[in-house]
Amino acid sequence: MHLRILITTLLLAAQTLAQEKPAAGEAQTSAPPPWDQIRRVPMSGGLRAFWNVAGGDNATNYREAAAHGFEMVDLLNTYADYPGRQKENIRQTIDAHASNPWQKPGFFERIIRRNIEKQGNQGALFVHDIEFTFEEDIDKAWDDPVARAASKAATREQFADAYLREWATWFTLPCQWAKERFPGTPIGIYGPQPFRRDYFGIAGKTAQQIDGTHRSDAELWQHIDPYVDYYIASIYVFYDKPDSLYYMAANVEENVERTRRYGNKPLYAYEWLRYHSSNKKLADQEVSPWLAEAMAVLPYFCGARGLAVWGSESKRKGQYYHVLPAFMNSLGRISDLSAKLAGAKLMSDEPAHVLWKSKRPLVRRMRVSADEWIILAVNPWQSEEAKSTVEVPLENSRITVELRGRHSEIFHCTSTGVKRL
Repeated sequence: MHLRILITTLLLAAQTLAQEKPAAGEAQTSAPPPWDQIRRVPMSGGLRAFWNVAGGDNATNYREAAAHGFEMVDLLNTYADYPGRQKENIRQTIDAHASNPWQKPGFFERIIRRNIEKQGNQGALFVHDIEFTFEEDIDKAWDDPVARAASKAATREQFADAYLREWATWFTLPCQWAKERFPGTPIGIYGPQPFRRDYFGIAGKTAQQIDGTHRSDAELWQHIDPYVDYYIASIYVFYDKPDSLYYMAANVEENVERTRRYGNKPLYAYEWLRYHSSNKKLADQEVSPWLAEAMAVLPYFCGARGLAVWGSESKRKGQYYHVLPAFMNSLGRISDLSAKLAGAKLMSDEPAHVLWKSKRPLVRRMRVSADEWIILAVNPWQSEEAKSTVEVPLENSRITVELRGRHSEIFHCTSTGVKRL
């Protein structure tokens, strides 16, 4: 009996150590906790969570992720030519004619249809990963005589419309071909967005400046929208600082806002449990626990109907992330209330970029009924040890809630009281 107690104590201690996260810049020294020590997050009511992490132990992690409540994703590197050693890589042909969308390579359709067939259709979503840059300055493109001739446009105005319409086909044709092959499967794109991911621009610009920077997003997207079944907002985290919270909220909310003109297709937020590799100081390191906690719940309070965890872990075995328990414990609060949240009304609150600029707490309200509300509130500007309060208006009253450190607090408010989840 004493030996059993000792073993149990040692296992609990090991689990606690495994879930601790070093400060940014420090190395992990223990193995991540296994899946059987991580809570499950089944969703209902139409809210969803997807697992799109590839790695050295795919089969096991896919099976475990599915058992924990995630749905799988078929993510296709649409333009790649792996079998041909990239000799017919579509992406590599674009740079030579970045102002001429009419110059598709002759192998465009053949390579894409082959890739769609090879990928198959095992997931709940089919995602085309199509990322490339093209000349967005219409005047520069108009000055390209080859592009102008190919457009058959008589005026610059005619050319401007034809130009973006043609670039859109680089995204819409793959969607059409995937729908032909896999009818009934939701098809979408990771790449262009109704509102292109923007970090400092949202906090540092006026609404008019943001519209100027992102006008081509909307103009391009109007030609893409009929061919997709859902939207993706990429909110990979770059920095371990309070700004990251508002950046994520602002990008989800801007995309949701811009898509309402087309209808009510769901939006899913793509997330990465590591800092974005463009930040060389933090590249390959896992996000801090407070950020993982926020990532798990924030999208659902900003208009998203789900999130997708992405990753590429080819050199790692087993469960990949020390921070996954923190993420899943936080996501579990959405799981537990998913039926209510799915039918709740997202209320109009101050834009994330306004709160960001004034360094105030982020508060988002979901109205289930006049007497039932679900509130998200977080103050990332205070220290982990600090506490503060924020006042939240409801239907006919106001409540004051306490915010602890940088935690993303969720409160369930009913006629009988307020419960912190």
